[in-house]
Amino acid sequence: MTTSAKFKGSAVSCLIGTALLVSCNPPAANDYAYAHVSGNGTLDAANSKSVIAFDGGNGLYCFKLAFQPKNTVATLADDPTAPNQSVGFIKVAVPPTPTFTCANNQHPDAVVETGNETTVNGGSSAGGFAFCVYWSK
Repeated sequence: MTTSAKFKGSAVSCLIGTALLVSCNPPAANDYAYAHVSGNGTLDAANSKSVIAFDGGNGLYCFKLAFQPKNTVATLADDPTAPNQSVGFIKVAVPPTPTFTCANNQHPDAVVETGNETTVNGGSSAGGFAFCVYWSK
């Protein structure tokens, strides 16, 4: 295969990957962080990366990361050992608009709130939900 043919094949792969929201240039190791928090509110360090400090509980969690994130996504995790198995919600915030602080982390880089859905568009913060969260620069 000629160099030109290799380049064209690579460019087509990148275009297809971009259409599927897959990056041809993965982020550098220090450009992203992620965390898994168990249903009991503890950080699963083995399945977390670039989390410097973690604090919180009862549905409010503060994270100090190795960088200042600009993008984030989070989801409640399927954890059969989690105490809360009800319908829930999760909210994530990164500065400049953090929604709260924690006792041992007054200036978090990111915050997560989990809660119970008690009525349509209504509920309250509640712990007991496992979740996964991902941040990037």
